Amino acid sequence: MQKLVAEIMAAWRRAERLAATLPAESPEHEAAQRACDRLRDAYQELTHSGVAEALTAADARMLLRDAASDIEPV
Repeated sequence: MQKLVAEIMAAWRRAERLAATLPAESPEHEAAQRACDRLRDAYQELTHSGVAEALTAADARMLLRDAASDIEPV
């Protein structure tokens, strides 16, 4: 479950960075902001419900490196 939380956190942060680079009020900015909001809500739902623990950025990086080894080459 912690790997899932780390992946959601990473996607949330990427969506935040992407939204910051797009022109305000553009359709792309709005879409990135909606994605950011949904990912933040998913992260908070998992961590506040007690299903998973909140992660530090360092913990998330470690789990994501580990998760990359779970992906089989094509």
